[in-house]
Amino acid sequence: MKKFENIVIATDLDGTYFGTKSYLVERNLERVKYFCENGGHFTFSTGRLPLFIRKPIPNPREHINMPAVLGNGTCIYDFGEDRAIREQFVDSNDVIEIVSFARSIENEIGSRATYARGFVGYNFDNPIVKREYERLPDFMERSYLPLERWGELDLYKTNIVASDECIDRLYPMLKEKYSHKVGVTRSASFMIEIIPIGVTKAAGLERLVKEYFDRPMTLCCVGDYDNDLEMLRLADVSACPSNANDNVKAICKHHLCSNDEGVIGDLIDMLDREIS
Repeated sequence: MKKFENIVIATDLDGTYFGTKSYLVERNLERVKYFCENGGHFTFSTGRLPLFIRKPIPNPREHINMPAVLGNGTCIYDFGEDRAIREQFVDSNDVIEIVSFARSIENEIGSRATYARGFVGYNFDNPIVKREYERLPDFMERSYLPLERWGELDLYKTNIVASDECIDRLYPMLKEKYSHKVGVTRSASFMIEIIPIGVTKAAGLERLVKEYFDRPMTLCCVGDYDNDLEMLRLADVSACPSNANDNVKAICKHHLCSNDEGVIGDLIDMLDREIS
């Protein structure tokens, strides 16, 4: 039996597997290759959706060897077959209501919603939305639809973006007002995510592992922000980089090196020592 064959590692991408500004960390690549060659199972559990992964990682199949949990659980995707195994969409009427309410409270907010072929934006005066649109690769669609027409698209999730201070004020209001209708979480200091209710990285990952394997597996999860909390609580082995926020650090058993130093490599080295 290979040493890692009963272990699954699921990692977030931004602030975790990626270094700062979404670059790939060589130490992670080397140690993931070693982990998989020795029977390990490696995948992503991220807020990004398939097209948004392909800019920093043109061929995700070179990195992972099982399906991935994407869009914070809204899409389970098999990059080997290049298809979605399971998809869930947020109700566009809820999105329109929530974005309109948020704008009535904080007029600086911008919003963008993600669908299979790209994303649609709202309030291009917002510098975050403007910057993200300008950075989209050519293979992604940019839809310029008014908010009331977003129902024409199957939306995986919606991100409300603004300054950190604005999001700090808005987040508890949206949680209190809308958590009975949608999932409300944060994936960065400047961003609130709206996803279908009951959909999380943890739920998607738990179902994926049960369906993909015919035996009990040791699940190791790595994350850095609030949208990783449920996944980290689910894990048999929970770990975070040193740059994780305080909420994540409070529940993780293992505090490892920073994302720039190769936190996934750090985790694999730790597992290797424990097994040896």
